[in-house]
Amino acid sequence: MSDAFDRFRYSFFEDPTSARDGLDIASLRAIEDYERGEAERLLLAFLPDARAVIGLGVLRSAKAEVELSRLFDTERKQQIDARNDPAMQPGGSNEWYPSAMLYLAQALWRIRPEPRWPQAVIEVLASARDWVFRHEAVLVLAGIGEPDAVEALVNAFDDEEPLVRHGAARALLTLHGLPADFTDPQAVTIRIMSRDAARRETARLGILAVIAGRALVRE
Repeated sequence: MSDAFDRFRYSFFEDPTSARDGLDIASLRAIEDYERGEAERLLLAFLPDARAVIGLGVLRSAKAEVELSRLFDTERKQQIDARNDPAMQPGGSNEWYPSAMLYLAQALWRIRPEPRWPQAVIEVLASARDWVFRHEAVLVLAGIGEPDAVEALVNAFDDEEPLVRHGAARALLTLHGLPADFTDPQAVTIRIMSRDAARRETARLGILAVIAGRALVRE
């Protein structure tokens, strides 16, 4: 096996710090031919682990679509049920967490785009009480080059959490094929995090101006 395959296998199946440091997506994308099929086989057998979901999405695995759709439908039902069940809401005895559904929506969008995948993500961004999940939703929408995703990200400029606003700004620039420079303290992606309403509004208008008329891109 190649070095890239070995790195992929360690990152996705063995690395105890992958949740903190991130998965080696680049190595998975680099493998080819027989190794790609072997990676797909290993990931399919590893479902429903989130690492397998992410990896199969990166591979755009048609073989995984049926099972991923089944898992998504289960999570989607829980998302809908949680609206009316206090036990499934934040702090409840059976609290539902949206992360699994977000990973599934992202993977399924990569395999075969359908409106119902991003719709579930947009609902998380619009209503999740914990900003961490809203931020996760922003990261997923950054790979969905559709008008509904753009609208949701623009709406996220009003989010109370600065990191969600920052993520939305970067996502919008990325979706329009523009660099999202976060090292420049004057960059719009930094100014959108400001506590000052006027400064945030200037940043918002700046972002909308630079993306106006530009075509959307997909991953």
